[in-house]
Amino acid sequence: MIPNSLPRSFMKLVLSAAVAATLAASPVHARENARGDDNTAIIAALLGLVTLGVLLSGSDDEPSKPYGYVSRPHKPTPPQRVSKYRALPASCLREYRTQTGRKIMFGNRCLKKNFKYAHRLPSACERNLIAKNRKGIYVTRQGYKPSCLSKHGYRAVRRY
Repeated sequence: MIPNSLPRSFMKLVLSAAVAATLAASPVHARENARGDDNTAIIAALLGLVTLGVLLSGSDDEPSKPYGYVSRPHKPTPPQRVSKYRALPASCLREYRTQTGRKIMFGNRCLKKNFKYAHRLPSACERNLIAKNRKGIYVTRQGYKPSCLSKHGYRAVRRY
């Protein structure tokens, strides 16, 4: 099956315009063909019926799917076990209020207290940012960016 290159609504508009033009031209041909030449009137009527048939058969309730699309039911992947060297405590995820908005990262002090292998974390993921503390004063906070740690195979786990 060849995929439609034009939207379905545009195709319906063009076909309905063709039907309207055919029906509008048929009385003119009927007057001209009163002399006995009925071939053009028959062809015009057949063309109008074919166009009308295409319009009616093209009205599907479901939208058309892209060419080659196959739908399959989603199978959830089973949770994978994370090694103890790469399982970060989720309780160390912190949200900091900075001048540019809210930032989320793993707190450095929390990881050092609660994660035995904090010294093995990649230094490329370490970040320093300036955030407000509870008193509203801006202070420097050190931590690790979660997306970077995720790329290196680390995961946050609830129970540690």
